[in-house]
Amino acid sequence: MNSKTIFNVFASICLSCSIAGCHSNRAESLTSRSLREIKSPTANGALSPKVTARSDGGVILSWLEPQGDTVAALRFSVWRNEAWSEPTTIAAAQPFSRHPSESPGVVALSDRSLIAYWSQKPPKEKTPTQEVDVYFSVSTDRGLHWTSPTLANRPGTGEENSYPSAAPVDDKRAALIWLDGANWTKQKRVALTSRTVHSDGSTTEATVIDPDTCTCCPTSLVRTDSGLIAAYRGHTPENIRDISLLRNNQGQWSQPHLAHVDNWHFAGCPVNGPHLDADRKRAVIAWFTAAQDQPTVNLAFSNDGGANFSAPIRVDEGNAMGRAQVVLLPGHSAVVLWLEHVSGTTRLLVRAVHEDGVMETPTEVSRGSDLGYPHAARAADGILITWTEGDPVRRVHVGLFPITGYQERR
Repeated sequence: MNSKTIFNVFASICLSCSIAGCHSNRAESLTSRSLREIKSPTANGALSPKVTARSDGGVILSWLEPQGDTVAALRFSVWRNEAWSEPTTIAAAQPFSRHPSESPGVVALSDRSLIAYWSQKPPKEKTPTQEVDVYFSVSTDRGLHWTSPTLANRPGTGEENSYPSAAPVDDKRAALIWLDGANWTKQKRVALTSRTVHSDGSTTEATVIDPDTCTCCPTSLVRTDSGLIAAYRGHTPENIRDISLLRNNQGQWSQPHLAHVDNWHFAGCPVNGPHLDADRKRAVIAWFTAAQDQPTVNLAFSNDGGANFSAPIRVDEGNAMGRAQVVLLPGHSAVVLWLEHVSGTTRLLVRAVHEDGVMETPTEVSRGSDLGYPHAARAADGILITWTEGDPVRRVHVGLFPITGYQERR
């Protein structure tokens, strides 16, 4: 996509009483917006970009820069006040996982404390198994210096441990979850596992919070006023792979429950996880399903910290690939983006959705043969989106949707 190209995005939504009924507390309708592509701080050839919101309105962009065929550097930059900070290296010469679904991430606990997390596969000459491990690193000086990578999962299992997500608990702790394959050989089960990482680098013991999950779908984790919400693709002995939710209040994880009963029977793993966003008591989730052989991207809202979600709203155009991301807007709306097939290529689409089901016409952000796994996060000045394009040279792209009425999160 040409950086000078402007995409008109949000045509006005007329939220009239005749469409949705009269509500005195209704948020203002969204006015016309445009997507502005901004210059990425990444080098050509960069991989696996991810954006993560900070509580101060900044957004962290993290990515991998290959250093040869087997190792790479994990780097990050912060978008704030219409500019990127100087890119900083978190860890270098590491065998990071390069699959686009396994993007590394960085969360901010405070202005000074950051925690980075990722998965990596040891070189085959050192570990001739399928082992993949989850690591983290901590900085207490705004990312200038980082601790040596620390293993999060049980060592030496020979199995895959991957798809980590993290979210701040407070200004000194973050929760970390991942898919743990320690019991795969004996039980053919992958477990969702959690532990708490402190800003000094110490951790709690790892705890299994769901013993049976889909094997290779990305996870999602957010914080609300009521505690944490984890979303992931569950699994049953009958190979039903619906989206499951867990809540953590005062350090205790709930029992898993479904975001919605899709009843998707699938023998393999779709590599297509859910995505959450939250702001105080509000939360929203977007996910892909192909129940009854109908590929679909759904979205649902919660106004009670994730205890209950609305009935799903279908947002795709009929040829969904999924890989959905969602960002809450002030009021009662969200912006959702996803990938969709069309005429032998892939489209990255975005649309605004009101919680009563009113939707704007979707707008195409980009199209191509390989757009990776897009990511989105809310900034003080809008919604930041990142994706990759690989023709002729793989590049990380970043776009900004301006929005008004931003309210700082906690």
